[in-house]
Parts: sequence; C-alpha cells; structure tokens
Amino acid sequence: MRTSNAGIKRNRRARGLPVVRAEVRLLPETDAKLDAARQASGQLSLSLYLERLVAAVEAEHGSLPVLSPTLDGLEVTTTAA
Repeated sequence: MRTSNAGIKRNRRARGLPVVRAEVRLLPETDAKLDAARQASGQLSLSLYLERLVAAVEAEHGSLPVLSPTLDGLEVTTTAA
C-alpha cells in the first residue's frame, strides 16, 4: 500500500542517526492492521509508528515482552528491565 507521506519521512530522520534497513515478512492481515493503525495515528511512517509502539509498550510494561520461540502460541515471559 503506497501513501503520500513524503513530508513525514523527510522530516523523520534526525541527523547523525544511522539508517537501518530491515526486511520483514508479514501476513497480509498483520500488514493491514499495522497500516490502519499508523494511518489512524496521523499518517505516520511505518518506522516511526513502530518506534512509538515500542516506546509505549516499554513505558507500560518496563520492557518489551519476551515471546515464546514457537509459532503455536503467544506465551509471554516478563523480565525485569
């Protein structure tokens, strides 16, 4: 899905920060959920949305959850930050 958010992307990168390119494979349903959430958040770029999502989870729980390595469940192990 292509959208016009060039201004956000252009203004997004602070000087001096490295650009890390990551390839991820998502289910179409997951991609659609992320796209809808970032659009509802004010046309954010995916990278900015994910950074803010990580910050929100860390603020609420102290750290990111450690998930089970198996794909059959969503077991979460909490760890101290």
